[in-house]
Amino acid sequence: MVRKTEWQRADARSRLAAAGRIALAAGGTVTPQLIADVSEQAGIHPQSFRALFATDDEFLDAVQERLAEECAERLRAGLGGLAGLDDEQLLGSAAVALAQARPIDRGAVILRAERRLRALRSPNAAESLLAAERRHLETLSAVVIELIDELDRDPSWPPALAARLILESYERSFEGWVFAGHDESDFDTSSYVTRTLPTLLARMTTPRGHRAVAVA
Repeated sequence: MVRKTEWQRADARSRLAAAGRIALAAGGTVTPQLIADVSEQAGIHPQSFRALFATDDEFLDAVQERLAEECAERLRAGLGGLAGLDDEQLLGSAAVALAQARPIDRGAVILRAERRLRALRSPNAAESLLAAERRHLETLSAVVIELIDELDRDPSWPPALAARLILESYERSFEGWVFAGHDESDFDTSSYVTRTLPTLLARMTTPRGHRAVAVA
C-alpha cells in the first residue's frame, strides 16, 4: 500500500509538472488560476496541489526537471539515426540531433528567468534553486555523454566536463538566437549548430584507433 501511494504521488506530481510546463511556457507565473488550470488538466483536485507541492518554487523546479527528462527522451530517440555515417557526417548529424532534442527552448528560458528572479527576491530560496539546477544539468549531461559515446570516438576530455561545456555554450547561443529575433525552431540551422558544435565535439574526442595509427 505504501509503495502504491508513493507511486500515485509521483505520478500526480509528474502530470502536474507536464501541465505546468505548457502553462508556464508563455511567460506566466504561479497563480491560483494557474494552479486551478494545471490541476484540471492533470485530473487532480486543486486542493491536492499543495499536498504535492508545498511551495511555488518546488513546483517550478519540478517543471524544470520535466523539461530535462523530455529532452533526454527526445535525444535518445534520435541517436539511432547516427549509425553508418562517416566521421564528418557523424559530427554534424550529432550536433543537429542535439539541437532537435531541444535541451532548451523559449519556454525553458522564460521558466528559468522566473525561477532565478524569485530566488533573487527571496535569498532563502537560493539553495533549492541551485539544487534544482544541478539536477537539471546532471540529467542533460548524462544524455550528452551518451551522444558522445555514439560518435565512435574516444573522449579526450572528461565526459562530464565536455557535456557541461556543450550545454552552457548551447544555452548562451540559443538565447542570442532568440533575442536576435530568429525562430527557435530554426536553431538547428544556426552557425553554432552547423559549425561551432561539430568543432567542439571533434576537439573533445579522438577517432578510435587514431593514436595507434600515428605510432605505427
